[in-house]
Amino acid sequence: MTDPRPTPDMIAQAAYWVAQFATDEATQDDRDACEAWCQENPLHRLTMERMRGLDVRFEGTDDIGREVIETMVERRSRKTGRWGGLALGLLMLGGGWLAAQTMAVRAWFPDYETARGEQRRVTLADGSAITIDTDAALSFRRNHARRTITLFRGQILARVAKDKARPFIVETSDGSATAKGTAFVVRREGDATTVTVIESHVRACPAKASAADCADLSPGDRVRMTQGKLVRLGPIDPEEAAGWAQGWLAADDQPVVGVLRELNRYRAHPVGFDAAALSGVRVSGSYPLVDPDRALEGIVRSTGLRLSRAPDGAPIVSRAK
Repeated sequence: MTDPRPTPDMIAQAAYWVAQFATDEATQDDRDACEAWCQENPLHRLTMERMRGLDVRFEGTDDIGREVIETMVERRSRKTGRWGGLALGLLMLGGGWLAAQTMAVRAWFPDYETARGEQRRVTLADGSAITIDTDAALSFRRNHARRTITLFRGQILARVAKDKARPFIVETSDGSATAKGTAFVVRREGDATTVTVIESHVRACPAKASAADCADLSPGDRVRMTQGKLVRLGPIDPEEAAGWAQGWLAADDQPVVGVLRELNRYRAHPVGFDAAALSGVRVSGSYPLVDPDRALEGIVRSTGLRLSRAPDGAPIVSRAK
């Protein structure tokens, strides 16, 4: 079942309050009324918080999204005389059409979201099961022609329910992965998307590319899509690639620097280390993501490295003296 999402009326009301508080005309009665509204429903407060953050997120919006928003801001400002976060908030009054224009804008209201260190398993409306990794955000849409997950950030493992009439697609701003079978991993990080096949087959296509630029992948195959290009990566053991979904960080003779970086994705307080100083150190083993401290201790024991603490208590890994 999809998580409850703010309704258009909620978005409109939140935009109204943000508009009020962006002026010098707001009274204490207005603030009291807004607080009472927020207490009526947890989604009210969530919508308000996200509305207040739109002006910050706007700075990171892609060029197309910024152009759409700025054009609409200018049109509305001629009528209202208001700019900045106020006008941006008012844009949401129109509801879904603007949010559909650009992935960066749509990411402001995902269907599912996980915090750092959190993993979550969800059964979608079509019966497909997804495991959502740490610090991820996505939305799911289904119509008569297709089923689509839009992955805004983070990593998911999708186990796809069969439906010959409606292909199952995971899309990011870098491209898409269409299931031709059961299970695959998609990871959106930085400016690239990695697709890894666990079972059966997947067709990966970089954004704005022709059919000739797509690739058909088998279990263990991996590709990286970025800037309209697709690059094949070295093969990987499918079980190892999906290990994180079972709560384990698996390493098979891998550079410890990369393993520590991966572990840091799950930690509230990242591990400090000097990548150059740890160059050449490799590690093997499986480490529990549900207990990042124990995972760190296991990595240190496996490699003979030294674990110390900074003055603020943050962990530091270095070569043993």
